[in-house]
Amino acid sequence: MEVKIFNIDGIDYNFKFFIERRNSTRASVTKNGVNIRIPKHLSLEKKQTEINSLVNWAIKKIESNPPEKKREYRHNDEINVFNKIYFLHIEIRDSEKNFAKIEQNFIYFKIAQKHTSKKRQEYISKQLQKLLSKHHTQELFERVTFLNEKHFQKKILGIKFKHTKSRWGCCNYRKKEIDFSSKLLLAPREILDYVIIHELAHLIEPNHSRNFWKLVNMADPEYKSKIKWLKKNGNKLVL
Repeated sequence: MEVKIFNIDGIDYNFKFFIERRNSTRASVTKNGVNIRIPKHLSLEKKQTEINSLVNWAIKKIESNPPEKKREYRHNDEINVFNKIYFLHIEIRDSEKNFAKIEQNFIYFKIAQKHTSKKRQEYISKQLQKLLSKHHTQELFERVTFLNEKHFQKKILGIKFKHTKSRWGCCNYRKKEIDFSSKLLLAPREILDYVIIHELAHLIEPNHSRNFWKLVNMADPEYKSKIKWLKKNGNKLVL
């Protein structure tokens, strides 16, 4: 096995190359890097051609779906949600219990001293997802209702935020329920509107057919620029 490091958008990835007994080439992108497997029986020239091709494929795949960047929260940090600025108030205390709440423009955290820095960050992240989602669900409901009445006029039985890593939204066509990623709390309003329109269109067309994209285009003629924005900036929307 040979290992090479490739820097993609400022992040180092380990590319592992395996020359082994197999009939076909294969590449897989994992959380820790990329595994490339090449048949042993190929000539040196053919092996290098296959390696170059798979390396280019893996780089493009990573660039098109970059990993979510982790955020480190600090006392007095600002978080902008739907044009409202929140200030974090983080207190480390000698207690067995943790506590978090929102009051006006402040999000208060009281965290037990016994926890490691990593555990504190995990707690803050999870509580932000819960608190902000709950705090802004009504706002989301109102926006979905407005866009639905304007463009689709379909029945909706459930709307909520949900913490997801790979999807911005999910429409249950049969149950008439729509979930939205809590990461969209940090997105510009026009980006949120695009995702809402995208999921509302699924109430009519459950797949990504040509008719589906016609519906999206009718409601948001600039939808392609929103998709590009999400591909470029989506990994920066971190809670």
